[in-house]
Amino acid sequence: MSMTIYLNLPSGDILKIEYQNQTIKYSLNQNKKIKLGDLDIEIKMSKARVSHSNCKNQYCVMQGWISHINQSILCVPNLFKMTISQNVDEHDSTNY
Repeated sequence: MSMTIYLNLPSGDILKIEYQNQTIKYSLNQNKKIKLGDLDIEIKMSKARVSHSNCKNQYCVMQGWISHINQSILCVPNLFKMTISQNVDEHDSTNY
């Protein structure tokens, strides 16, 4: 028996991808397929997932769709990370 707990987590609107020492941002408000090396990433209906990878265990593919702030998918063999965030300026009180 499995139990799923649903929390009222806010949805994000930016997909931040870190791959090969680069950071790339995509809007989640689009339908798009992205090819990065041996990884296929899909953005659809404000969600994102890794749809294909060449890694052995396929943990990144099995993670499924992510859509909430701070959710991440990692693929260690491909040195890949994607995270959901909000489209806000990253300022804090020390910037004033």
